[in-house]
Amino acid sequence: MENRFLRLALILAIVATLLSYWNHGWVSYLKDFVVLIHEAGHATATLLTGGSVQTIELQGDEAGQTVASPLAGKGPFVFVVSAGYLGCCLVGGFLVNRGFKGRLVRPTLLLFGGAILLLTLKYTSSGGLAQKTGLAWGLFVLISSFLPFGWDRLVTVFLGTSVTLYSLYDLLDFTENIQNTDAGILAGWITGTDAKSAAPKSVVFLGYLIALLWSFFSVSIIFFSLRRAVAPSQASDQVESPSDVLTTNGASEESPFPGEVTPEVMEWFLSRGLDLNGKPLPTEFKD
Repeated sequence: MENRFLRLALILAIVATLLSYWNHGWVSYLKDFVVLIHEAGHATATLLTGGSVQTIELQGDEAGQTVASPLAGKGPFVFVVSAGYLGCCLVGGFLVNRGFKGRLVRPTLLLFGGAILLLTLKYTSSGGLAQKTGLAWGLFVLISSFLPFGWDRLVTVFLGTSVTLYSLYDLLDFTENIQNTDAGILAGWITGTDAKSAAPKSVVFLGYLIALLWSFFSVSIIFFSLRRAVAPSQASDQVESPSDVLTTNGASEESPFPGEVTPEVMEWFLSRGLDLNGKPLPTEFKD
């Protein structure tokens, strides 16, 4: 996966496959997983701001709910409500980046899977959809971290692409019923209005502004994550093949010796006062 074209091809193949089977039964399990990540973003933000989380729930219709008590104040509440959409994009972008870069893939999967299991065991109802989804996917992620031959990287890229794609798809909720989205909830909280009731047009307008702002940040996060992921690494750019490098003879970089430069080959050329291109060596090298 060091080739830029192959990276792009892999992402497009995953996206095409998911879109082709978007309404298939097995993709629903993946959607439940991403909704769980969305709700886990709310829960994590609540805990980071010193609040408390009561429960994380999934309704089974691509909807979820996090019952939490964030600290009082505008800052913590805005952070908690925003963490669902933005958190999903951060997780997806980070997984894609790690998978393609190939750095710290196993620790990333271990921490990711462990966090899913921890939140699931602590904040989901026994026997509920959220618990079943969290346990199944958490164990899958942990097991994937020990896969050999680069399969762990492939799983990381697949999960990251899936979460990212669904995060973008999830933004379409803003165009259907803004009042029932996180943006509508935040708009209602800012204006002191219950966004799920018959909210005034000013609240709806504010909700769309918040949705547009989140969409901008979400798309930006995904764009820069993918851009860094598919960009050729500096290490691969700087590495040259042995035939492109002349070791100690200071020879020209033009048309080097076409075969493998073994010590015997090098000694043969040097003993005759020639570089690997068959040109005479400078005087200082002959001495």
